[in-house]
Amino acid sequence: MSAYNTEQKKMLIAFLRQNKEKAFTIEEISIALKELYGKSAPGKSTVYRLIPLLAEEGRLTRHPRGRGALYQFLEKECCHGHLHMRCMRCGRLFHLDDSLSDELLIKVREVCGFSVNEKDSLLLGSCISCR
Repeated sequence: MSAYNTEQKKMLIAFLRQNKEKAFTIEEISIALKELYGKSAPGKSTVYRLIPLLAEEGRLTRHPRGRGALYQFLEKECCHGHLHMRCMRCGRLFHLDDSLSDELLIKVREVCGFSVNEKDSLLLGSCISCR
């Protein structure tokens, strides 16, 4: 179904690609597209339909957040082998190095006896630019 490359889908992907360092809610994406493209922007319902399809195709990564999720454009095939950190001020998403993620997860397992699901985990804080 999402194999069609409509103008709305092209606009959405272009926006996400240009902002690949950030993760957004679907609502934030919809608002940003409206500001960027005006009347020709994809409608909110189109964005709500396309985002999960793009995530399913592996073009976006989904980070659970409360009842919703944050979505970010993926440049590489897999983004689930490491932890992520998001700045709560500017919204920028950082990818923690795979080996550092593994080291941290092993330490948590050893000390706390807790196994973390790195695919769905997001560390929140402030980046060096926002501190």
